[in-house]
Amino acid sequence: MTRRWPAIPKVIYGAGGPIRVRLIKHVLSDDREACWGTWSAGERVVRLTRAATLEHRWRTLFHELAHAALDDSGLTNLFSPAGNEALCDAVANARLQEMRGALGFHDPQ
Repeated sequence: MTRRWPAIPKVIYGAGGPIRVRLIKHVLSDDREACWGTWSAGERVVRLTRAATLEHRWRTLFHELAHAALDDSGLTNLFSPAGNEALCDAVANARLQEMRGALGFHDPQ
């Protein structure tokens, strides 16, 4: 049985409303550095690079959605920038493991 990652959705509904997801060729951070993905609270858009594998796009999407959840809840202000990144990484990794399990990637077949 071949297991496959599902396509990245174009819209996700967060606590603050819909979040559009865009796959683009080059993603730049606020400091104009190349990166895997970004969250724009003002636009309510997550941008992901097409250069990543589908699994890595999902991990990056989960990371950026964690930023969205922190922004929507007002919790972003409780943490330093490094703390926000660490928390978003932890959430993304946990959600990716949940998705691997749901897709049966952990089943020894």
